[in-house]
Amino acid sequence: MFTKILVGTDTSAAADIAVETAADLARRNDAELLVLHVRSLDGARDVVDPSKRPDPGAYLSAMSARFSPVRVETRSQDGDPAAVIVDVAETEGADAIVLGNRGTHGNWWRVRDSVPNIVLRHSPCSVFIVDTRRAQ
Repeated sequence: MFTKILVGTDTSAAADIAVETAADLARRNDAELLVLHVRSLDGARDVVDPSKRPDPGAYLSAMSARFSPVRVETRSQDGDPAAVIVDVAETEGADAIVLGNRGTHGNWWRVRDSVPNIVLRHSPCSVFIVDTRRAQ
């Protein structure tokens, strides 16, 4: 059913739950997993979020060993997270995008502008939103 699954991560504990879910989905479908880390251009949230890994490169480097035998590709890019995720999904021909639900709870105007909600509205493929509240 799926041949390529893209998962977006900011390396936080909540996002890691989505990464694990995406890896399981890839394993069950014999699909390739593309783990995408997007560094926001403003970087303000990176400073105030202690749950993020201090070294995203090391986090991404561990993916192949962590999720063996899944075929894993990793990528790190700068930009607006929602826009980059949608662009990469389209460019890479992803069959599905997996994201955590961070930012999807609360006042409607904040939810409207959350990364998962924007990706959901603009995605070229299926989108799976994983409940990550246990890590938040």
